[in-house]
Amino acid sequence: MLIAVTSVSLLFVGFVASQASRQQAIANEQRLFQSALADHLRTIVREQIGIASSDQSVLKLVRNFDPDYVRSSFDTLWSTYRHSKVMLISGNGDVLAESFADYTHIIRRPVSETPELEIVHEKLKALYLQNRVRVPGGFGHKSLQGADPGEYAVMGFVHIDGKPAIFGAMPIIPDDYEETLPDGPPTVLLSAHYVDAYLLGQLNAQLNFANFGFEEDAGVPGKGPRHLVKDQNDNPLGTFRWDSQTVGESIWPTIVPVIVVLSVALGALAFGIAWRIGQLTTSLQASEHQNRYLALHDTLTGLANRLQFNRVLESSVKTLPDKPFAVIHCDLDKFKAVNDTFGHAAGDIVIKTMAERLSKAVGKPDLVCRIGGDEFMVIYRGSVVRETLNTLCRALVAAGELPVPISSGDIAQIGLSVGIAIAPEDGTTSEQLVTRSDAALYQSKKLGRGRYSFYSDSLDLEVGPDGVLTDPEDELLRRAASGPAE
Repeated sequence: MLIAVTSVSLLFVGFVASQASRQQAIANEQRLFQSALADHLRTIVREQIGIASSDQSVLKLVRNFDPDYVRSSFDTLWSTYRHSKVMLISGNGDVLAESFADYTHIIRRPVSETPELEIVHEKLKALYLQNRVRVPGGFGHKSLQGADPGEYAVMGFVHIDGKPAIFGAMPIIPDDYEETLPDGPPTVLLSAHYVDAYLLGQLNAQLNFANFGFEEDAGVPGKGPRHLVKDQNDNPLGTFRWDSQTVGESIWPTIVPVIVVLSVALGALAFGIAWRIGQLTTSLQASEHQNRYLALHDTLTGLANRLQFNRVLESSVKTLPDKPFAVIHCDLDKFKAVNDTFGHAAGDIVIKTMAERLSKAVGKPDLVCRIGGDEFMVIYRGSVVRETLNTLCRALVAAGELPVPISSGDIAQIGLSVGIAIAPEDGTTSEQLVTRSDAALYQSKKLGRGRYSFYSDSLDLEVGPDGVLTDPEDELLRRAASGPAE
C-alpha cells in the first residue's frame, strides 16, 4: 500500500510540475514571438519611408506617373531590403505597377481583382484622411517624426500571388513640401515579404526557436506552441509553430525508473524517493532560472531584450521626477551591406561586437538592450546634463566607427546613429520616451547617419499663422553639414 501511495504521489507531482513548467515556457515564448513579429512589421514600413515620404515621389508617382522612377524605386526596395513584392496603387483604386523579385511590371488593373488588397486600400484611405493637412497649393500629411508606424500605415498578413505574406502599406506623401498632394484618396505604396525560408530565418534570428516553421493549413493539429494568423478578410492564413524549450517533459523519464525500483524493495524505494526528489527540485529550479533568463535576455548577445527593457523603463518612469534618466536609441548603419557581402554569420559577429562595445561605453549600472535586428536601446540613469550625455553619445558613435574584424581576415566597416530622449524633459511615460528617442534617431538618420541627435533639438515642419509653410530644419541641417550634433 505504501508503495502504491508513494507511486501515485510521484506521478501527480511529476504531472503538476511538468504542466507548470511547460505553460510558463510557452507563455514566455509566445510573448517573444509576438514582439519579434511586431518589430518586423514596423521595419517593413520604416524601410518604405525613404521612397513613400518624398517630394520627388509625390511629383513622379502621384502628380506625374514616371515608369522609370517607379522601376528605380522598386529596385531599391528589392536590392536593399529584399522586399518580395512591391505594388503602387493609385487613389482611384488602380494597380499601376507591381514587382516580381527584381522585375517591375507597369500595368493598370483594378485593385478589386484582389479583394484583400482592396480592404488594405480602404483602411489606408481612412488613416490618410485622419492625418491629411491642408497646405498652400494642396494637401500634406502630419509629420512622421515620433509617430508609430501604426498611426499612418497598415500592416499585417495577406495572400499575394497565391502565397502568404506579411506586408506594410503607407501613402505617398511629401517631406519638404516643395510638392503637395491633390485632393482625393492617396496613392499607396505596398511592400510584402513572402512567408518563406528567408523570412523565417530573419524572425528566428531573434528567437532561436527549435524547428521554427509555418504551416498554411491552419486546421492541422500539432505539438508545441502555435500562433495562428489571419488575412485581411479575417480568414485563417496559416500557423507559426515551434518546439517549446521547456524541459518539463524530462521529469517523466526520471520518475518512472524510481517507481519501478520502489516496486522491488520498500527500503530501496525510501532511499530512492528522498534522493530523486532532491534531484528533481534542483532540475526544476534550474529550468525555471533558464526560462526566466531566456525571457529577459537576447540569445545572440546576452544583453537585455525588449521585455526586460520595458520592465526597467516602467520602473524608472515611476521614480520621476526625482530621478531623471535618458533613453538612448541606437541603430547600426550599413548593416544590411554586411549581411549581403559577407553573410549572416558575419552579421552576427558585428552584432555581438557592437553589443560588447556599447556595454563597455555605457558601463554599469545602466542597461544596454538589444530590441531586435540591429537596434539597441540604453536606459542611462547617470547625470543627464548635456555635457555628460554629449560625452557618452560621442563614445557610442565612435564605437560604431571602429572597423569590425570578421572571418577570413575581412573587415566590416559600419557606423552608428543615435537618438536621445530625456525624462522628464521629453516625456513622462514609457510610450512617449520610446517614441521620442525613435524620432531623434530618425533625425540622425535623415541628417546623414553616424551622429547623434536629442529629441528636444528635433524640429518639425510647421504652417505659420499666415498660411505660409516654414522649414525650421534649415538651421539644423546647416549645423549637420559641419559634423555630428553636439
